[in-house]
Amino acid sequence: MANEVTEGKAAARELAARLPGWAVWYGEHTGRFWAMPRASAPAGARLAEADTAEELEGAVRELVTAAQNPATPAQQAQGTAMPGQQGPRPEQSQMDPQYNRQPVGARH
Repeated sequence: MANEVTEGKAAARELAARLPGWAVWYGEHTGRFWAMPRASAPAGARLAEADTAEELEGAVRELVTAAQNPATPAQQAQGTAMPGQQGPRPEQSQMDPQYNRQPVGARH
């Protein structure tokens, strides 16, 4: 296990050198790779994690691309936002038909 942690940390250091603007680390307890944008990262980028350093690099690059190319309002309305971006949020009633919110005093 110590060898796995050492190799994971080394891979994280190498990846950090390729991803300026991102803090990259290997989680000893999770056995996963993590990255978080620093202040210089594009707005909209967020925490990423993956099983391998290669997968993490792909995930970070996808987040950066999505943050640099924001979806237009038309794309958001059609639900065709870029990966890593949220499209239109469904109404609460669409998510749970049983949901019926009323003010406390209005209940009978």
